[in-house]
Amino acid sequence: MEEQKLTYEQAMQQLEQVLRRLDAGDLPLDEAIGCFQDGLQYINICQAQLTAAEGTLKILRGEEFVELQESI
Repeated sequence: MEEQKLTYEQAMQQLEQVLRRLDAGDLPLDEAIGCFQDGLQYINICQAQLTAAEGTLKILRGEEFVELQESI
């Protein structure tokens, strides 16, 4: 899995596919565990990208500068 190269949208799409497979309920246990692990990785990718985007938005809106000034 090339997780670092996935966009947020691609990771979400992959996560949705994993969830559909798990929801079907017809996977052997080992395969279901593998899907679950893949799903966790896609969640982590999405969370990291959302956190980065939030930081970028704070910088663009000047919030980071305001928070720095308030802490001094």
